[in-house]
Amino acid sequence: MHTSDNGSQEIVYPVDHQVEETGAPTAPPPAGAAADGGTAGAQDAPRGVTRGERLGESPQYRDGGERFELRMGRRNQGKFVGIPMPREDSSAQAALTDWLNVTFLFDPTPDNMSRLHHQFIDHLGPMFGQWIQRKISKNGYKQCFDIGADAILGVGGEHTGGTAWLSIPGGGCAQITDWAKVVALLTGLHARITRWDGAVDVFDGRPSINDAVAFYQAGGFNAGGDQPGYRQIGSWLEEDGKGRTFEVGARDSGKLMRIYEKGKQLGALDNPWVRWELELHNTDREIPLDVLLEPGRYVAGAYPCMGWVQDDVSRIETIRKAGEISYEQLCHQLRVAYGRMINVMLKVEGSADKVVEKLRRDGVPGRLRLSDIEGVLI
Repeated sequence: MHTSDNGSQEIVYPVDHQVEETGAPTAPPPAGAAADGGTAGAQDAPRGVTRGERLGESPQYRDGGERFELRMGRRNQGKFVGIPMPREDSSAQAALTDWLNVTFLFDPTPDNMSRLHHQFIDHLGPMFGQWIQRKISKNGYKQCFDIGADAILGVGGEHTGGTAWLSIPGGGCAQITDWAKVVALLTGLHARITRWDGAVDVFDGRPSINDAVAFYQAGGFNAGGDQPGYRQIGSWLEEDGKGRTFEVGARDSGKLMRIYEKGKQLGALDNPWVRWELELHNTDREIPLDVLLEPGRYVAGAYPCMGWVQDDVSRIETIRKAGEISYEQLCHQLRVAYGRMINVMLKVEGSADKVVEKLRRDGVPGRLRLSDIEGVLI
């Protein structure tokens, strides 16, 4: 916003969101994109306002981590769309992308499906190339596929606006090693992010979940004077070992901060690990692709109290920590349930090798993911 020569207030609204050049690979051509070059969900996406159009003061969060642009919808009715803003003095890699949902225009012909399959392998990784059709579809899509690494692809359907839907939860995000390639893919597909989660793990528990409550009470999650709602989950009056969760905001509003005791959630009663997790949806909000390249700055910029998010984080360290806790918890349960029997078997069999040979089975326990094992062995 700036003041014109006649003293009136003028708001300049960018027409399009531009992703900065980052040295990312060249974006692939859209697989099955609309012939007119439309963007994903174009029938719902509001158009940009003419640059420099005077429309009065826009509502803004003060230190609330978002700016607003006025967009015009189907019936030529304007509405303000929030766009998350990064905190420039934080580290770009101070958080991890822990969930990603996108949609894009797509016609699921055999040729387009084959092209998309190759694009996923090239840009997401070979682990996303194992497409198996699900018996039950989701979100109104005619066909859904498990495509590997816990990710799901949905295509077709009468009420999906001609779009495809890609959902990559935390386990799949952990398999991605080059987010610049992901951004190149999504740019080429004209995709828009419909959900993004950014997570910060504090293994020493500082700041703690109690600190989160103190931040809330001091107005640290306040956005432009409106105190967001909160929810406390778990045993807050008496410790039960399962861990507590403190949530600020609501999923329906498109912005939710979730703080929970991750170590206890994994079964380690004395582990101080706390996760701070920002969940954004495209409810009256446009989530820029930059969140995938600079997740730390967007988590830090989400609320005034998040300025402590500064240090780079490591996906390997998170996997290692989860693996250590899962492994130790299963060993504890095995000792409690069968420790005495193993002691008897040692006496009967005469050696530990014979006991192991008698008990061992191929495979990995369902509760212990392969990524956990890899984390322990790294």
